[in-house]
Parts: sequence; structure tokens; C-alpha cells
Amino acid sequence: MFECTKTVESFASKVRSLVPVKYEIIIITGDVKDAATDANVFITLYGVNGDSGKRALKGKYRNLFERGQTDRFLLEMLDLGELLRIRVEHDDKGSSSGWYLECVEITNTANWVTTIFICGKWLDRNKADGQAHRVLYPKY
Repeated sequence: MFECTKTVESFASKVRSLVPVKYEIIIITGDVKDAATDANVFITLYGVNGDSGKRALKGKYRNLFERGQTDRFLLEMLDLGELLRIRVEHDDKGSSSGWYLECVEITNTANWVTTIFICGKWLDRNKADGQAHRVLYPKY
């Protein structure tokens, strides 16, 4: 005789099974007048396994987020699974903080799945809708 038991995986055991992975984050600044920003830029990734928390996108000795420029970052975090959305924001610091974000590409380097998030909008308190953040959803 066989006994069948139903096991429910606890959240804690799920978290323990999640391993850190590196995400390559590619940010493309639009090629429009005044698109660049000198503000500090942050990203939060939301996936089926949780979120990354707010992460700064920094680069030593690089002028980031210039007009028409592509910037790459490597962030290590727990594997978030399928990405559901991202939040991109800046702190509005600096004389030219307004920023035109074209799109964001995020690749999980553990499985090489790339998710593309199209923006095509200003993150600028003085332009368009005055928002310095955007919540973006995957383009399928």
C-alpha cells in the first residue's frame, strides 16, 4: 500500500533554493534634444519570486545616460524568475536631471533570457506628465 501525502513548500525553503544570479541591465537613452541626465538613476526589478529592492545604476569614471548612449550594468541578486515589471527612477539631482529613457533590456545571465521594456518617455519633473519615475512592463 502506498501513502500519498501533499507537501506544501514553505516560503523559507523557496527562498533558500533561490540562488544569486547576475542580471545584465542595458539602458538606452533616447537620441533627442536634452535627453541626457546627470541625476542618480535607480532600478527595481519585480519578478514572480519577489523584487530586487531599489538598486543604484552607477559606473566608475563613466559619464552615464548621455544622449543616444547605451549603458551596461551587471547587478547580482536572487533569481527573480520571470520578470513582471520594472521601476526606473532618478533623484532629480543636478542641473540637467530630466532624462529621456528609450528602453531597458534585462538579461538573466544564468539562463540567458532577455526581457525588453520599452519606455520612450521623459523622466522629468518639468516635461510631459512631470514624473521622475516610470513603471514599465515587458514587451512580448
